[in-house]
Amino acid sequence: MRALFFILISLLPVNLLFSQELHLTEKQVPAQASFAQPFSVQYQISHTPGYTVAVDEQSLSGDFSIQKQETNATTAQNTSYQFTVLPFSIGKSTFTVTFQLRQGNEVLAALTESTPIDIKPVTTFQDKKLREIRSPFKMYNWFTWLLVLLAVVALFYVLYLWTKRMTAPRAGSVAMVRDTRPCHVIALSQIEALLQSGLWEQKQYKIFYISLVDILREYLQRRFQWDVSAETSSELLARIKKEKELTPFINALRTFLTDSDLVKFAKAVPTEPQRNQHIIILRELIRQTTPPPSPIQEASK
Repeated sequence: MRALFFILISLLPVNLLFSQELHLTEKQVPAQASFAQPFSVQYQISHTPGYTVAVDEQSLSGDFSIQKQETNATTAQNTSYQFTVLPFSIGKSTFTVTFQLRQGNEVLAALTESTPIDIKPVTTFQDKKLREIRSPFKMYNWFTWLLVLLAVVALFYVLYLWTKRMTAPRAGSVAMVRDTRPCHVIALSQIEALLQSGLWEQKQYKIFYISLVDILREYLQRRFQWDVSAETSSELLARIKKEKELTPFINALRTFLTDSDLVKFAKAVPTEPQRNQHIIILRELIRQTTPPPSPIQEASK
């Protein structure tokens, strides 16, 4: 009897281990989607009763922005997830999400689902039935001579610019003025200058957000020595995820960059509360990641 008792005790942890299950029972992900057009992704997860299922935010694909996430516990062991996804890349992409089975803060099991999606460019209006109704354009002799005259003027202007450039002093002989202020001081002053520029009041929202994102890029370049001038928003987010100091700001920066791309590329009109929240995000990131003063700066104080 004692031997049988010890055998049952030794098998108990194994039984408990295999009782912690996490399975995908249903998945609805489109094979194709349009660039910058939201679409829906649904998952049905079966899990061991008594545990909770959560989404690992770090696992979400950088080529997509999660606009909305809905969770519904249909039964004690079934949970459905619905994501409203916005793609920001063209071509073959992969939507990835990891579900975690948790007990408190402890992760007991994980399930990763990756689905390829073909992102198509936005289609434009094309109607083969449209016909030109204007009368044919006739080019008169005076118009031909006007074009010739403009071409000659343009040629002389190009020659003038070329001669002026060749006779100008070399760029290396002119001392370049470099801003030697700390990177956080430069970034905060640029934000204040942008707010005072009048672009927002003139409803120049696209130029405003292009400038605001450039301030973030320049700060990251000065602070972390990154060359991010040519990176897309998804590439920039992927780089930020790898920097431990910026981890607390990943979700906020994802929202900021997504809203900025909608203003720049989809002609979305931001509200003043949205703008203020984006400004708060950038200011807080700059303050939280401000490098400590160097020994020389401490001594000068």
